[in-house]
Amino acid sequence: MGDDPKRMVPKPVWVLRFESMIASLVPLHPNVLSAFKLVVIFPLVAALKQVDGLPGRPWLVIGLFVLFAALDYLDGVVARQKDKTTGFGRIFDRVTDYPILAVLSYFCVDILPLELLGAKLSIDFLLMVLFILGKGSTENRLRTAMSYATLLSLLLVSQGWAPRLATPELVGYLLITNVTFSSVVALYNLGALQKRFVADALSAANLLCGVFSMLFARKGRFDLSLLFLMLGAAFDGFDGAAARKWGGTRFGVYSDDIADGVNYGVAPGVALYFAVGGIEGVMLGAFYSMFTISRLVYFTLNKAYSDPAYFCGVPSTVGALVTLCSIILFPDNQVILGFMVGIACMQMLSFDTLYKHMGRALASNRRIIYGMPVLVLALLAGHLFWKKEVTFMVILGVSLLYGFLPTFSHFISVIRRKKPNV
Repeated sequence: MGDDPKRMVPKPVWVLRFESMIASLVPLHPNVLSAFKLVVIFPLVAALKQVDGLPGRPWLVIGLFVLFAALDYLDGVVARQKDKTTGFGRIFDRVTDYPILAVLSYFCVDILPLELLGAKLSIDFLLMVLFILGKGSTENRLRTAMSYATLLSLLLVSQGWAPRLATPELVGYLLITNVTFSSVVALYNLGALQKRFVADALSAANLLCGVFSMLFARKGRFDLSLLFLMLGAAFDGFDGAAARKWGGTRFGVYSDDIADGVNYGVAPGVALYFAVGGIEGVMLGAFYSMFTISRLVYFTLNKAYSDPAYFCGVPSTVGALVTLCSIILFPDNQVILGFMVGIACMQMLSFDTLYKHMGRALASNRRIIYGMPVLVLALLAGHLFWKKEVTFMVILGVSLLYGFLPTFSHFISVIRRKKPNV
């Protein structure tokens, strides 16, 4: 079976072949696989650390959670590949997804605000009802990815695992972001949100991530500040895709730039202020914020003469990544930190150097898109099981490589042209 051509990111052929192979090896009906998800819930509840203090069994919990996710993936694959998709099957799949959210929310009642948990349960229930009524689709990969990220964060915080990373505050902000995005989906499914407003709504989610990034920087949690900056970058990429697919409003360009200014300009500047402190922090943070915002304003005014496939100079996203990673890796060495900020600003100012648009380059390479979850898991594993610096060194290294690669390539080409023929 082919992929849905209406999707913004169609599945590549190799993924479809892989799913076809998996479906051929699974003899069970997709509805049976969905039913097994309900069976998994009971031992999962027994294995979780109880609210009243009974200890949990970590490896059993992890195994059951992975099994649930695998069954959730398989029932859809088998249904599509064996042409066994039915109205009842799609509804039953949605219904069997809800209990694990309810269970994990229950185990977080003493940790997270009840209002947030209630909002998450309510909006997901509304989306399920809308789907049953024929208003909505199961093919929203971004919402699915966010939902599983939320489930995983609820699991970690309920069990007290990775307390440095999965803090109640972080999970609370993730819930707010998830509820906000799901509300946009619900409004769209209800017909209250026209397609041309979707891009603006995603820009608002990017702006929200920038606000959360500043809140964590204020608390000295620059790692979580970086996390929300990267989450905002994902929304930034999707708002552009939505605008190209469905169009936008006259305010759309400016809403995107405002969100980018907060997420990539103001938030790193605030982080620099809290990292350095004193008058030096004020000056460095203010300089970086004004520099980045000025760059964004310049390209907004000059957008008609720009090439949509390329950036003139390193994009502000990369500059923000270099800055925040440097804050985390060199907290006690202001000389190196200032040097890295200088590199970020220098690369953003290199208007004569063209850089490929990362989002569109990724969209043209489906293998990279479907490999991104593996990369995210690898970075998360590096943060949890090795020194946390490993993750930030990888992000900083990739950002610097992206920044210096065009200059290095041009330098090599010049040497080759000047090299005499032997």
